[in-house]
Amino acid sequence: MEIDRNILVSYFLGHSSEEEKAAIKRWLESDEAHKQQFVSERICFDASVIVDEDSILTPSVRETNVKGLIRTMLRIAAVIVVLFASGYSYWHYQNGQTANKSMLTIHVPAGNRTSLTLPDGSLVWLNSNTTLRYPGVFADKERTVELNGEAYFEVQKSAKQSFVVKTAKYNAKVLGTTFNIEAYANTPDFATALFTGKVKLYKDLREEESLYLNAGETARLVGDTLQVSKTNINSYRWKEGLIIIEDKSFEEIMRLFGKYFDNQIIIRNNHVKKLAYHGKLRIADGVDHALRVLQNDFRFTYKRDEDTNTIYIY
Repeated sequence: MEIDRNILVSYFLGHSSEEEKAAIKRWLESDEAHKQQFVSERICFDASVIVDEDSILTPSVRETNVKGLIRTMLRIAAVIVVLFASGYSYWHYQNGQTANKSMLTIHVPAGNRTSLTLPDGSLVWLNSNTTLRYPGVFADKERTVELNGEAYFEVQKSAKQSFVVKTAKYNAKVLGTTFNIEAYANTPDFATALFTGKVKLYKDLREEESLYLNAGETARLVGDTLQVSKTNINSYRWKEGLIIIEDKSFEEIMRLFGKYFDNQIIIRNNHVKKLAYHGKLRIADGVDHALRVLQNDFRFTYKRDEDTNTIYIY
């Protein structure tokens, strides 16, 4: 028994009819090798949508500097090859229900960002240095993904399955919502900005102590407490490839550059640390262009250590 690959692609896109879903189920049950093929097809599908077009088209790719070209292409390749399936036993059916499933993991290295479509058709944009784990099929009562980093979600509405983003700090539960969540496990920061719909924030085993956000609100972790404020849309334009800087100090800007670009930045010029700046930068233009723009307003020089990929500000 064989299956048309176009049917699988339609399923990954969330466009399958009930008849096609039933055909896929029969195909998977008919042969153990089909489960491995399903995993392989899912990996290929996801890899096909995670190449960042802005990175491919960035001027740095067109430069004659061979080292810069190689570094850029390796970074693009890194986004693709880190996608993998943890195990080959993808679906095991018991009494017509899914009892077990493998997880797919995608990691976006520092200096990159990407987007993909989840099995239910929900869209997600992943920011720099972010890891997302998700099942190849949302077969449980909840559509659950695990996030370490920052992501922007456009969740397909489902009355039968709520959508849950698990992080090291708080979890977010929605039905059909557009929101941004930042939760890097190695930092104390946590923030969720809601653009449409409603979101519920809670900790594992303490769901009764939840906080609900309405559209236009942002919850940010301050100490041990979530504080709610009005959402600043400009803070989340990273998915468009933009860094919008509004009254941030030079030191805060360098931390942003460390997040968006593949560099460690060390400030050795104390005079510029507290000075504020307003402006807009394109991530695709690279860190050197961003620093040259800042030099129009700040008196500093910088030096790059190519061996350690570190930039020193003087």
